[in-house]
Amino acid sequence: MSEEPKTELERISREFTRRDADPALSARYSLFNPAALLHRQGQERHTLAFLKKYGLENLASLKILDVGCGTGGQLRRFMEYGADPTRLYGLDLVASRIEQAQALAPAINWQVASADRLPFDTASFDLVTISVVLTSVLAEEVRREISMELRRVLKPTGKILWFDFAFSNPRNRAVRGINRNMVCRLFPGARVDLKRVCLAPPLARRVAPRSFWLAEGLERLAFLNTHLLGIISFESESPA
Repeated sequence: MSEEPKTELERISREFTRRDADPALSARYSLFNPAALLHRQGQERHTLAFLKKYGLENLASLKILDVGCGTGGQLRRFMEYGADPTRLYGLDLVASRIEQAQALAPAINWQVASADRLPFDTASFDLVTISVVLTSVLAEEVRREISMELRRVLKPTGKILWFDFAFSNPRNRAVRGINRNMVCRLFPGARVDLKRVCLAPPLARRVAPRSFWLAEGLERLAFLNTHLLGIISFESESPA
């Protein structure tokens, strides 16, 4: 591994550890915060719609990997959708996150590792999920390595479930947005099916505590949304 990726991964690990220790951020992302609840419900609704669109409703039969799993919330939700916990795998760079995930769902396979060197065989997974990870990776070389690893461990008929920021935040230089064209460049030759979701966080934090129904209505106006969610696949055929 070159020196730049090593330095970048160390920076990312420090940044994630800092975020985890920040009580203000914990409160911001708590589901008792109406803006965070709005985003979670929207993400879950669209995730289920995309899984259904691509015939991935029978999660019990799928081997699934969540890259950058944090404390494992996505995989625990997949268990609620019917996934077999013994066929679920979660990976994160920060050991304390994996320790929490293990305590919350010990039946799932958890591992501390880096996304640019996935410790799995080629063509191992039916579904790979990656949520709000690559926008925290600022080095293009590392982004490319991660995207190649995601494709490597995916079965030929497998899918990537993508969720991340489409735009940069000028107030947060630790993240850099990834728009649809950038996603296509990260996965050349892929079929990229993404849609804009999640009301812009500053607007959601202002509106949702006062009027949740209004925030939900604004979120339906795609041009006010800041994230991309959808499926990346490498098959030529379109979904039914």
